[in-house]
Amino acid sequence: MLDNKTEELIQGLEKTGFTHEEALIFFTLIQHGKKGTYIKDLTEHVPIKRTTIYSIVNRLHDRGYIRENSEFGGPKGAKMYVAISPELYLNRIMNKKKSELKTLEKIKIDIFDKLEIIYLESIEFSINEIDDLLKPYFSPLYEKGWKVIDHTVEKSKITYGFEAYDTTLLVPDAKFVKDAGFMVFKYSRDVENDINTLNYMFDMLSRKGKEEVLNKGIGVVDVKLIESEIEIRGRKFRGHLPKFKFENTDEYIQLTESVMVPINDKVFFMWAENHRLILEMTEVLFKIKKE
Repeated sequence: MLDNKTEELIQGLEKTGFTHEEALIFFTLIQHGKKGTYIKDLTEHVPIKRTTIYSIVNRLHDRGYIRENSEFGGPKGAKMYVAISPELYLNRIMNKKKSELKTLEKIKIDIFDKLEIIYLESIEFSINEIDDLLKPYFSPLYEKGWKVIDHTVEKSKITYGFEAYDTTLLVPDAKFVKDAGFMVFKYSRDVENDINTLNYMFDMLSRKGKEEVLNKGIGVVDVKLIESEIEIRGRKFRGHLPKFKFENTDEYIQLTESVMVPINDKVFFMWAENHRLILEMTEVLFKIKKE
């Protein structure tokens, strides 16, 4: 039975890609240093059948993790095997992982970005299929190649006191976040300067937005909503510069921008990959208000 310290070292080797038995053999050879040892001796140190040890040694040899030691010989000319240094082994593993990551990044660019677009385009709404209230805001975006890929309308005011229009768009020139959100909440009164209503809406949208991202199935495990003032046309509006934590990483990455824009009887809430796209989405709001 392995002691706790040895078990911890074995588990560490397993995390680099070894099976449990491979880790035992490699660790035992490390214990024998630069001289190494022979198969029969290994059978006395690890609880593994001799035939299996032969198979594992050959496998590790083929991978370049152990080598034959021609300077020393075992009893009756038995082959001696020595592990490469732990530092060399780790460097090889890291270089291999880096190479695999580069390959995945290339595949992402060449293949998966295109697959993501196909996935998002699976449901597409024409300008005639969206609600009449949204058409003036979306027509300029359609002309630029934007597409509506999700469209939900709730006109009952019984629960919240407003009509809700929730739309997801596919952005033609986004680099990383291919979709964007455009939401409209229409009241039966002017709410542009109603602080209580705007505070309620901002808090609700912040909470629901975070929940939706975490439940979206895109590998996000945590979201930090960094409240910010988003400047548009010389005015400042409440919004977020959120940071996302993805699976298998401890870092938070700043992606997307969101903003809430109240105009007359409507509250608009938009999010997109960057500020430039937010400006494109909000430009038409002020143009329509001016008209």
